[in-house]
Amino acid sequence: MPDAQHLAGIRQIRVIADDFTSATDALPAFAQRGWRTCVVLGERLASPELPEVWSTDTDSRTLDDASAGGRVAAWARQWRDADILVKQFDSTLRGPLACEVLAAWRASGRGKLLVAPAFPAAGRTTVNGEVWVDGVPVAETDFSRDPQLPVRVSSVPGLFAAAGQRLHVARDATEAISLLDRVNAVVVDASTEVDLEKLIVAAGQRRDLLWAGSTGLLRALAVALPDRQQVAPAWKGAQFPGIVVGSFNPRSRAQLRHAEACGALVWATPDERGASAALTADLVDRVCDAVLAGRCDGLAVTGGETAKHIARRLQAFEIVVLREVQPGIPLCLMRTPEGEFPLVTKAGGFGDDDVFKRCLKSLEGAI
Repeated sequence: MPDAQHLAGIRQIRVIADDFTSATDALPAFAQRGWRTCVVLGERLASPELPEVWSTDTDSRTLDDASAGGRVAAWARQWRDADILVKQFDSTLRGPLACEVLAAWRASGRGKLLVAPAFPAAGRTTVNGEVWVDGVPVAETDFSRDPQLPVRVSSVPGLFAAAGQRLHVARDATEAISLLDRVNAVVVDASTEVDLEKLIVAAGQRRDLLWAGSTGLLRALAVALPDRQQVAPAWKGAQFPGIVVGSFNPRSRAQLRHAEACGALVWATPDERGASAALTADLVDRVCDAVLAGRCDGLAVTGGETAKHIARRLQAFEIVVLREVQPGIPLCLMRTPEGEFPLVTKAGGFGDDDVFKRCLKSLEGAI
């Protein structure tokens, strides 16, 4: 177990994510340790004060390299003075990952880059600089057939080399720290959560680092930090929770079949992809009409685009993350002009077939 006192001086943690679900699943492990958390909505932060752990969604996963890099750099410049600055990316390497990380690194003014992609609790490990999912290189899994962002490369150094940056591969935390004394950019292997926790303890106090990684890295950071005595926000459990499936990931479509059998309100895009923007807009309209009419008072949403547009349609001005439902699946409290609204967000590839049953119980406040 990490020595929490080793990181006692950390006060501000800032996370730049590339989509809505990543921005929310970055934070529950911190909330569970008593740290105040908030997902920042909009292009600029209104106040530099608390909470201590912030994340933001640059909404850049599907953009071209230049546009994505510009959005990320703007936030990295705003948050360059944070004790710990993290450029979060998808644990299966979807999106313009290398260009975003490099843009954040340049804008942050930090001299070193440490990349830790692993998310062991979700079956994503790093072996010789490659991302593996359940023991298989990610480019050989279903993610290679993602309908919007197919993953073609498993090697993280390969992705960065294509963007003009060499990443040196470290086998563990000790080798990563040794390499950083001689080079500027390192990717570190990890197969377990303990591997990531050791990395945090070894390098967490360094202010010359831009960290880059998935939710696994952030969960390890939260575990390594000292507990805070913050009281969690009180909230009312949902009486009429609903399930929304906007992701086309094959795992999400299988989960949809199970969700339809559990008797809850369910909304989903059709299995046939068609014009995805139009399908998502129609889905969001149907869901928000039910919410605003009082027929639904809590949502479990899979699909970052869908969750983001629901939040915008309901005019959410703040999202507080409460805790994890499962690794990578947070329970949040969305604050809107109509009041507070419990929300679970889930990336398409996360969870087992019955994940929505647990999401519904969390929305109801039963677990």
